[in-house]
Formats: sequence, structure tokens, C-alpha cells
Amino acid sequence: MKALITGGAGLVGSEVSRLLAEKGFEIITVDNYMRGKIFGPAGDTKGVMKKLRQAYNITHYEIDIRDDKVKELMKGVDLIVHTAAQPSHPRSIEIPMEDFEINAMGTLKMLEAARRMAPDAVFIYTSTNKVYGDAPNYFSYYVKDKRYEPNDPKLHDGFNEGLRMDGVLHTPFGVSKASADLYVQEYARLFGLRAGVFRMGCITGGAAMAVEQHNWEPYFMKKALSDEPLTIYGYGGYQVRDVIHARDLAALFFEFFRSPRPGEAYNIGGSRANSISLLEAIDLIEEITGRRIRYSHGPAREGDHIWYISDISKARGHFPAWNVRVSLKEIFTELRDVLEAHSAL
Repeated sequence: MKALITGGAGLVGSEVSRLLAEKGFEIITVDNYMRGKIFGPAGDTKGVMKKLRQAYNITHYEIDIRDDKVKELMKGVDLIVHTAAQPSHPRSIEIPMEDFEINAMGTLKMLEAARRMAPDAVFIYTSTNKVYGDAPNYFSYYVKDKRYEPNDPKLHDGFNEGLRMDGVLHTPFGVSKASADLYVQEYARLFGLRAGVFRMGCITGGAAMAVEQHNWEPYFMKKALSDEPLTIYGYGGYQVRDVIHARDLAALFFEFFRSPRPGEAYNIGGSRANSISLLEAIDLIEEITGRRIRYSHGPAREGDHIWYISDISKARGHFPAWNVRVSLKEIFTELRDVLEAHSAL
């Protein structure tokens, strides 16, 4: 089996590459390390790819997904996992044109290339819960201990794929990803591409780069270990997220490859079991590190969610062999270990 993974040096791309390599796939990765240009040196992923290639037999190309050269790499592949993106909704407000060109146009070019060069391949697209914009903020919540909870008990397990997209604030990132999301579904239904969409929440893991505008979990851990002050943006820190390790996400992608469901879209995150508020995350980090986090409060970011938990029941129903397996404590402990090891170098 042969797989092409875009954004191969990123958090999700590297975990997918690792899993598939261990399963005997021939791996081709594409990454132009744009993350380092978008977020600065702290976001650079070249080191991730270096370690990945030292551990596995991976063929890597440092090219942009918008480059026509990617088309040639699709010949003979059985699986395409498209993770490359401009991933930050705060940054998209500053660079809306580049955000669109990478996320929407880049994905459309990938789909068209797959239709021409690898029509039988399974195509997996990593979308985002930001396609729903700030629709979750139109529900009512109350404070319970150190987190928000929904007043409507039907939301206990989170938002399903029926959450509305219209009449809400998305930021350019949410719009570009929603456009690509719909294109992937359209190419499945109209052209018969075996493509699926995964609307992801907060993904993290040891390969995550700790920057303020993306990947808040390692960024919070970095602040604890460095004893630097942290700013929490909006909602008093009571806002809730569900966190999933990229390793669990990669396992789900493999299940989709084994039994593809063309045109389907799935909300994917850590679910209720791995949900945590920012204040609760600070408590957990302090417990794991034995250090205190000094923090202050800033204004809410545009389109940021008050409360978001992914209802993963659709994915669980379609792929019963899969579930979220890495716990919150395991996730944050891994982040501590990786950051401590990096600082010791």
C-alpha cells in the first residue's frame, strides 16, 4: 500500500505517517514548512520531519500543495491524507488571502489532482469545527465549578454534524475550511471520489508546536515550565474544549481507509470524556508539573467558542473498532515530557 500525506511534518501528518509506516505502507510526505513562516521559529516543524525520517523509510518533498508537482506524486497511491493548511483562525484575520489560497484553493487543487491521477484512492480531509463559526455561542451556558456547561441537557455529549453554518461569524479560517469541506463532499458525490471529512476540535500530542495562536495545550505547558505569564483570552477561562491526541485521530483515519464512506463528514474531538476548561487545564498542568501558572485575562478572540464538545457518536457508529483512548492526563504528561526534553538539548 502507498500513501501520500500532505502537511507531513505537522502534528496530524506526522502521526498519520508514523502509524501507516508501522503498518507497512510506502509513505510519501509533502510539506513546505509554511508553519514556521506563519508562526515564527517556535512553530517550525523541520525537526519533526527530521526525526520522522530517521525512524522510518519516508520519501519527503519540500513543496507547496498548490504546486503542480504534487499531482505527479499521486500516481499509484491508495490513500491521500490531506492535513496541510493555514491552521489558525486569529492569523487568518491578518492574512485572509493567503489563508484562502492555502485552505480552499489548495484543497481544490488536491481534489482535482486526485480525480485525475488517483481516482480509486481514499481521500481524507482534515477539516475543523470552525466550519460552524460561532454557532455554539448562540446556546446558553452556566458556570459549574471551573467550567461552563450547557443549559440544554441534550447537548451533554456535544454538538453533532447538524450544527448550523449560516448566519454566524467564522473568521476567514472558518470560511476557507468550510469551502474546502464542501468541495471534498462534492467531489465524493459528484465525481465518485472516495473522500471523507473530519471536523476536528483541539488536536495535540508530542509533535505539537507551542505557539500562542495555535495549539493552546503545549503553549500552556510551556508557560508553566518556563515560569512565564500566560494570557487567557475571553470567558474568564471557563470556556470548554475537548482534546484528542493525534495518535487517536490517525487510528480513526486508518479505519476510514479500511471501510471508506464517501461524502461523509464527522465531528471529531476528545468528546465529553476528554473535555476540559482552560481553568481546569491550568489545574491539571500544575498537578503534573508541580509548578504554578501565573495568568491574566484578555479579551475574547473573534469567533472563539464559549463551549465546544464534539459529539463523536456518528464516527463511533460507523467505525465501532475505534474510540478515543489517550486520556487528558496522558496527553498533558506527554506534553510536559517532550517540552522538558527539548529544553534540555
